[in-house]
This record gives sequence, C-alpha cells and structure tokens, in this order.
Amino acid sequence: GVHQPDQRLTREQGIRFYTINCTRLNFEEHKKGSLEPGKYADLIMVDRDISKCAVDEVRETKVLMTVLDGKIIHNTPDAPA
Repeated sequence: GVHQPDQRLTREQGIRFYTINCTRLNFEEHKKGSLEPGKYADLIMVDRDISKCAVDEVRETKVLMTVLDGKIIHNTPDAPA
C-alpha cells in the first residue's frame, strides 16, 4: 500500500527534486541540475523511460552508464555505444 496517497509526487516532480531543485538548495543551479551549455555534464543513462513505464517497474530500473564532468565513469555491456 501507499502511505498518504493524496500526497504522492508525480514522477516528474520526483526527478526535479533530485536534479534542478537539489542544486537550487545548494546555490549551484548555474553549474548543475540540467543539461545546458556551460554546465557540468553529470548524468546517468537508465534501461527504461521511468516517466512512462509501469509504476511497479520504476524500482527495477538499472543504471547503464554514469557520466561525471563529461567523462564516462561507469558503463555496462548493455549501454549503447
């Protein structure tokens, strides 16, 4: 079950909380939190579109690639070349 389902975040809200909103709390939005020219290229690639998959599948999401400051630091065999 879900505790307090009326207070549930949307998937988009959850992603924003962990990306751009988090950087605003640390006054770092000018260099982090979104993919824009001049910002750090920190990102992950996952194995599914978490905005469209079934809710029960979100927790099964696997990280295929991690990019930190524009450099690949983690890459699985399943990641696209």
